[in-house]
Amino acid sequence: MEATSISPRLPAAAPRPLAAVRRFVGRWGLIVALAALPIYYGVHDLVTGYQAGTLAGHAVIRQDLTRLGFNFAEGLSNGAIWALIAIGYTLVYGIIELINFAHGDVFMIGSFTSAGLWGTLGIGLATGPLGLIGGLVVTMIVAMLICGSLNVMIERVGYRPLRAAPKLAPLITAVGFSFILQNVGLLWRT
Repeated sequence: MEATSISPRLPAAAPRPLAAVRRFVGRWGLIVALAALPIYYGVHDLVTGYQAGTLAGHAVIRQDLTRLGFNFAEGLSNGAIWALIAIGYTLVYGIIELINFAHGDVFMIGSFTSAGLWGTLGIGLATGPLGLIGGLVVTMIVAMLICGSLNVMIERVGYRPLRAAPKLAPLITAVGFSFILQNVGLLWRT
């Protein structure tokens, strides 16, 4: 008769009652919370209202969803800007393997350029629709050209000479260019 080894069976693990809840909350909790907040604030605005101003010394209370719609539009706008900046960081890091800390500052210079051109071109509240659209197109194109040429100059002057250097040298250079562009932004006059 041969001796065979039989592996001992492990006892079945006792079901943990909170494991399923933890798994669900870990996977879907943030989505549920983010979906519940607009519902809560919408119901709150409809039931209790919000102060929209004063009239003859008394508060004017509105009970509608205009504030919720404004918050949605503002959130989408801010989220699109953050996504655009994140995509820019990802593309730059994927191509040159360097986190360009001056990336946001180049955006700042582009927005200052656009604002300055609005005043130069005379775009204001009295501008007609055709002048407004044409002026905005011109300012966007000029701002894109300025940002692109600024990025090319930064790459040629700061990053290209440091291609073979250790990773820390281009990183310090990126922080330095960020400081330079921030100071240019502080001195900017529109």
